[in-house]
Amino acid sequence: MSRSDWLEPGETELLDAQALRDRAAIQDVVVAAGLLMDAGDFDTLRTLYTADAVFRMDPPPEGYPSVLTTPEQIIMGFTYQWNHARDEVGVVFRHVTSNLLITSLGPTTAEVYSIFTVTGLYTDGQLGLRRLGNYVDRLRREGTRWRIAHRTVHMSAPPPLRTAAADTTRPGQ
Repeated sequence: MSRSDWLEPGETELLDAQALRDRAAIQDVVVAAGLLMDAGDFDTLRTLYTADAVFRMDPPPEGYPSVLTTPEQIIMGFTYQWNHARDEVGVVFRHVTSNLLITSLGPTTAEVYSIFTVTGLYTDGQLGLRRLGNYVDRLRREGTRWRIAHRTVHMSAPPPLRTAAADTTRPGQ
């Protein structure tokens, strides 16, 4: 990804009409991934990932692989989680994706940092916090659509955000 595509929070220089359309579409993909998972709509969820997508969890929940390397593996993993939660744990998940920050936006690639919260509604009516973490998504434009090419789920410590001080290759420097 070109370092010239790095976006400072609040920067407007790179926000033309196409960039604004791209940002809206990218945000929709990141949010839709959680909503489709909650609904169990795995056929549509599969379309949000590139054919060479990678999904990483750091650290993974017990018994879950740390890396899934094909869309088929990713969807199989999601399907397993969804069925296990409903059938064995007795919980229905709700993913909330918030604080989306698009840190890099190029013509065909983008990077997004976000926070996720997963709550659960249990069969006994209780509500509970199931998971909290961060996503770091790298998306790729394929035709007229943005898709997730690489997602890392940070389950413990938040990932570092790149900062202007650490980036000495930005334009104008």
